[in-house]
Amino acid sequence: MLTMDLQYLLWLQGLRTCLAAGLEDLLALFSDSATFFVILMCLLYVIVDKKKFCHVLFCYSICSSLNALIKISACVYRPWIREPKIVPAKKSLGTATGYSFPSGHTSAAASCAVGTISQYKNKPALVIILSLYVLLVAFSRNFLGCHTPQDVLVALAEALFSLWAASLLMKAIEKNEGADKIVFVSATLLFAALFAYALLKPYPVDLDAAGEVLVSPKKMQNDAMFDFSFAIGFVHAWFLERRFVKFSTDNISVKQRLLRFAIMIVFALVINFVIYSAAKHYFDKRFAKFIKGYLFSFVTAYLSPLIFTKIERALKW
Repeated sequence: MLTMDLQYLLWLQGLRTCLAAGLEDLLALFSDSATFFVILMCLLYVIVDKKKFCHVLFCYSICSSLNALIKISACVYRPWIREPKIVPAKKSLGTATGYSFPSGHTSAAASCAVGTISQYKNKPALVIILSLYVLLVAFSRNFLGCHTPQDVLVALAEALFSLWAASLLMKAIEKNEGADKIVFVSATLLFAALFAYALLKPYPVDLDAAGEVLVSPKKMQNDAMFDFSFAIGFVHAWFLERRFVKFSTDNISVKQRLLRFAIMIVFALVINFVIYSAAKHYFDKRFAKFIKGYLFSFVTAYLSPLIFTKIERALKW
């Protein structure tokens, strides 16, 4: 007998097949926008408000790491593996990687959104738009057959917990001199343990009717490696920037914003299409994911600021 969560997905699947294919494609595109939302937070960190979006990126880093930890611990298979009658939307299969529980797309969108809402509480229109955005992303993961209701509900809970944790962390850093060193060392040790856990823990190796492995444990580790490396890369970069660069977003000119935007985009393209592509070719994909995640956050919070501050000072902007 099917459980209620799978029955719900089958009901949504029946509804999906009755609607225009364009709606499914639109929701698939919207669902995957969570990745671009994270990239947007990185851009806003250097061109709009460093302090506010530093808080957002801490919230995202905590949430994505927590999500990855729960995923590789629970090891819950995707709905279509649990029930062959469930057929996910084809355009969502490419990004429906890793285990199912909790939803990574929902946690990414929700953590960035609630982090931004916490910093702009006095802007009701923004609060409403971001809240609707998160709810639509969460629903789309069910509608497209990629996640069960509990997957998205726990992801939303992770985002709220991460907001609380990030707020406590930022307050402690502001109040206590030298707290950034403690965060740097503690996070490095913590994530070393998380990487070891992700690589060394046992994973289920179930076989299908033909005797083939349903899901390769190595493939399931890929997302965790990216999420963990992004988080520790951000902590390392945040510490170095705080100590040695100290860039500002106060009263910066349009040309400064354009310069910073251009540098960030160039780095993003190089990391994704040159470094990551080469790493996938020469190394295990898990290590390639580590490189990609670490570089994205390290470039965002340290390397890009280091370069554009030197250029701005040289040009006396």
